[in-house]
Amino acid sequence: MNENALARSPQKRKKSKWFTHEAITAYLWLLFPIFWWGVFFLFAFVRGVVFSFTDLTISISKISKFTFEQYNRLFADEVFWTALRNTIIWTLVMTVLNNGLGLFVAYLISRIHHGQKVWLTLLFWPTLVSAVVSSQITTLIFDPSDTGIMNQIIMAFGGTPLAWYNDPNLSLFTLMIIPALLGFSSQMLIYYVAIEGIPKSYVEAAIMDGASTWQIFKHIYVPSINGAILYNCLLSIIGGLQVIGPMQLITNGGPLDSSMSITLYMYNSLIGGENGYACAIAVVTLGLIVLLSALQIWMQHRASHSEKAL
Repeated sequence: MNENALARSPQKRKKSKWFTHEAITAYLWLLFPIFWWGVFFLFAFVRGVVFSFTDLTISISKISKFTFEQYNRLFADEVFWTALRNTIIWTLVMTVLNNGLGLFVAYLISRIHHGQKVWLTLLFWPTLVSAVVSSQITTLIFDPSDTGIMNQIIMAFGGTPLAWYNDPNLSLFTLMIIPALLGFSSQMLIYYVAIEGIPKSYVEAAIMDGASTWQIFKHIYVPSINGAILYNCLLSIIGGLQVIGPMQLITNGGPLDSSMSITLYMYNSLIGGENGYACAIAVVTLGLIVLLSALQIWMQHRASHSEKAL
């Protein structure tokens, strides 16, 4: 009996760790965020999915049927496909530019021996710029009239003023410029912290072996910060697919829906009283976020395994 009791005692001690005073306290503190998440995300998500199969307009009491008509309409809607194309282009461009600039600037700062914190502070401040201010900067610089800063520069060199965001062929590109230049700060900070965590002995050994700067960056820096790259890319993808600020504040999706995003189209459907249709757009958007995020994770893990195999 004593031997059996001794044999079971480690299991009992292991199970008891789930019910220590510290664990119970942690569970109690977690109840509120779990409740918050359940009410404002899980419950709202389930209701949104249900409403996407209805003819919901403004009031829930006016729902008369459950149908697939919202999705049939969605997949036949040319504006939706235009908004989807614009959103994917925006997401890909912003993900590449923001992460590319963020990683490059973080690498340069890590090479500086003095004043790193000063440069980090100066280059991080654009994160504090709101979408409203960023949109005002875009409007000021790329004003389609002759008084716009960029048009004045073009005319100073003998060129013809451009319509910028009033031109269907330039509108989406114009809206990308300022967010691309101001949107890399958060990624830069994360990359800097990740780079600082790389053991200096790795770099020193590579230098002694005669590796070039590019070889060190490619074979030491990039694999070592693979987790930071994945994290930043996921945040960029999610943020890009939810973009609405520049489109809503500057062009309202125009001209000719050339700058329409999925989120703005969903918002316009909501304020237009087409709540069921807006829910269908939201469900498709969420599915797209999950799909692209999963694809990004798979590609990152595949690249990581290939790097290890080499």
